[in-house]
Amino acid sequence: MTFSVAAVCPESGEIGFAVTTSSVCVGARVGAAVAGRCVVFSQARTDPRLHRTGLAAYLAAGDADAALAAMQAAATAPHWRQLGVLGQDGTARHFTGASCLPSCGGLAGDHALALGNYLGSDAVLPAMIAALAEAAGRPLAARLIGALAAGLAAGGERDPLQSAAVKVYGAHDFPLTDLRVDRSAEPVAELAALWQDWEPKAAAYVTRALDPDAAPPSHEVEHGQPREGSA
Repeated sequence: MTFSVAAVCPESGEIGFAVTTSSVCVGARVGAAVAGRCVVFSQARTDPRLHRTGLAAYLAAGDADAALAAMQAAATAPHWRQLGVLGQDGTARHFTGASCLPSCGGLAGDHALALGNYLGSDAVLPAMIAALAEAAGRPLAARLIGALAAGLAAGGERDPLQSAAVKVYGAHDFPLTDLRVDRSAEPVAELAALWQDWEPKAAAYVTRALDPDAAPPSHEVEHGQPREGSA
């Protein structure tokens, strides 16, 4: 009961994913990534342990096929699992077990992968891949959230959505964007609103990590102006 999307931006090197589902706290359970390397998914009847397996296999072999094979081999009852891998080179691989809910599967795009199960229509995955391509040039997080919105407009999933998340890595080994909506009647719209708030602040928080002496104080980051009496 989930649909998700991963993408790589060859120009910037950013890699990330977004996901939404009809249960709570999807960001705690579905999807993982390593900066400059890959994204992996375990969904349907999710096993987050498979994320570690897939990431380790990709880091060892640098190969999406090897990562997916390792996840399948490690999976308990793989017929309940929906798995995906997207490498930094744009190679996408996916697997959907025979017991997964109907109207499910995966679709590879240009440096992109869409996955879903219990979908409302067959148009959901193509809509997400098309939305990513149409938004080329925008920040990757915005493209991923837009892809979720396109999937929702194309039919979404059969039960009402409750949670959504987006995570994007750039050149550093911490995420540039890591946003979650854990319970909401409109999680994709709320995730988009969180991104609008986060986008102008993100660079300042990278500076805080890399060069704290050069970083603006918190009140300037959050409110865009110095406190009264400060220089």
